[in-house]
Amino acid sequence: MYSGGVTFSISKSFGRLQLIPESEGLRLFYIPIVDGAETPGAPGHLDMLLPIDAIGGLWATTRAFLYGVESLDENVILQAGAVESESDSLVKLYRDKPRGQQGKLTGEETCWLRIVTGRTEEERRRIKLGPRDLLCIELACNSVMILAGQRGTHRPALA
Repeated sequence: MYSGGVTFSISKSFGRLQLIPESEGLRLFYIPIVDGAETPGAPGHLDMLLPIDAIGGLWATTRAFLYGVESLDENVILQAGAVESESDSLVKLYRDKPRGQQGKLTGEETCWLRIVTGRTEEERRRIKLGPRDLLCIELACNSVMILAGQRGTHRPALA
């Protein structure tokens, strides 16, 4: 686990996701739980940095889900390296289809965070999010934006 700064933790029976705000983006640190114990070397372990470019969309979608307003899913695709055996990574924040009349939100829709880094089952993590978990993501993204402003890593440029 990371320590020595503000971090946010989403703990489930199958794993623990730590959200670490950095001035360059949001670090996702996932440790699987095997036989009731955190197992850092187990398949599915993850240490990934979501770049600062992805934080605004993730933050806005998380807030929309937290407050129960209409919003599309948020998909962050990180391109793999030059090695053919590597696959792209996907971080997807989404919720179940609206359950209300005429496709309206009821507030009972379940929110999910899906992190896919490969083809095996261990590399496809799907985490059910409650309000506390959404709040952790929202606060972690907000912290990244503050750190980026203070460190000067927020430098938008026309591409």
